[in-house]
Amino acid sequence: MSGTEVVIVGAGPAGCAAAITLARQGRLVVVIDKARFPRDKFCGDGLTVGALRLLEQLGLDPATVPSWRPVSDVCIHTPRGRDVRFPLPAGPGTFGAVARRRELDAALVTPARQAGAQVFEGHTLTDAHQTTDGVVLDIDGPDGHQQIDASFAVGADAMWSPLRRRLGLDAPGYRGDRHAFRQYARHVSPAAATDLWSPFERDLLPGYFWSFPVGDGDANIGFGIVRG
Repeated sequence: MSGTEVVIVGAGPAGCAAAITLARQGRLVVVIDKARFPRDKFCGDGLTVGALRLLEQLGLDPATVPSWRPVSDVCIHTPRGRDVRFPLPAGPGTFGAVARRRELDAALVTPARQAGAQVFEGHTLTDAHQTTDGVVLDIDGPDGHQQIDASFAVGADAMWSPLRRRLGLDAPGYRGDRHAFRQYARHVSPAAATDLWSPFERDLLPGYFWSFPVGDGDANIGFGIVRG
């Protein structure tokens, strides 16, 4: 596949954001992802106001995300045991929301295609090397093996980036600075079903727990910690 200006590995929010931005500027963009959407992704599912404004600029329609749920209050449980409620601004606009990553990521692929990017799902990067004027990627997909010649490559394929590893740019032995765990819980309490909670426990600082409502009486619960 020749004539590509930019090839992006990874069709998650970062990859789709890059694809939409570049395609709108008239660049010839190809996006590849080993998964087929919808696919799940480890995440707390909470969206900050900054993320919401960026999603608006990218053209995401919240109506295309079934679990999209605006939140009006953020509740903090302090290390001293106090519960503090912070109301978000009353509008206009949404200042906090929760959406399952399985649905959010799938919805972002549509505006990427609408912007003009070619998105290939179910295509796995098998090798990559730099040339004097760009990069060549070897890809395995449903139609077999092919090569993509591009002027630039964007690695939006997460922390353990296969592209970075294939180009010899990864850090051997690196295991991450932070770790997190999450699970979906059903039939949670009325407060957990409507509000966004962030409990801070002394033993986990500067990490924290979270409980974010995802609709239908369910919540995404988990915690993040600093490695070590």
